[in-house]
Amino acid sequence: MSVEWRTPEQLKELVKEDRPMKVFIMGMPRSGTMSLVTALKKLGYTPYDFVDRIILGHLPLWTDALRAKYLNQGQPWGRAEFDRVFKGFDCVLDVPCTFFPAELSAAYPNALVILNTRSAGKWHASMTSTLFHVFRWPTWPLLARLDPSFAGTWYTHCMLTWDIFCNNDYSLETCKTAYLDHYAKVRKVIPKDRLLEYEVKEGWGPLCTFLGIEAPEEEFPNVNDQEFFIKGHGQLWAYALFRAARNLGIAGLSAGVGLLAWWVFKRR
Repeated sequence: MSVEWRTPEQLKELVKEDRPMKVFIMGMPRSGTMSLVTALKKLGYTPYDFVDRIILGHLPLWTDALRAKYLNQGQPWGRAEFDRVFKGFDCVLDVPCTFFPAELSAAYPNALVILNTRSAGKWHASMTSTLFHVFRWPTWPLLARLDPSFAGTWYTHCMLTWDIFCNNDYSLETCKTAYLDHYAKVRKVIPKDRLLEYEVKEGWGPLCTFLGIEAPEEEFPNVNDQEFFIKGHGQLWAYALFRAARNLGIAGLSAGVGLLAWWVFKRR
């Protein structure tokens, strides 16, 4: 089963609606998150994911939120700031939102929290082959400088997010400690009657019981998005390179450079 993302046009219509916040997914990415969010969509929820934040232009806002909380730069976020970015959604997942368990719990006291879990070793292996792999592409710092409004925004946000989590040290030892610390923090601040610790291999049963929803008869989604993840970030990289070429004033060569970049990426 593949991942389906909303288009900019769909998001434009979606954010016109008001939905009460219902669920926060507080586990780290690559912990069965895509299978879980696909399941929640089938149950009628409207999740706010990382791709939505990119399309809606929310990454700078979340960068500000991280700086306020962890670097004491700016005003810490409360209900008003969260409402601004959550409008149209009733379910939230992925970093950096997962770094605000106490704040989100206080702002939305009626929302339930799912702490999706996975063994730290398997999580690190998955991260190493996906997100950490993408971060190691050597051209990102240059693209961030040449295209500050797109590549720069994404790169700055990601580097700050993972600097807070693990000092951008992607080794097993450091990441395992940070991973376990994150789960301990969530367990500490979320009331037990609002918290479900869950592995996607458990299927519909405990999830639907926790949400108070009848379990569907169809099989629980099994989404393996590793190839899709790398391909998607390859497209993001090629688009950033296209913009960088355009920003350098090589307008006539931009389209050719973009196509060449994608061809090179597919062969790497």
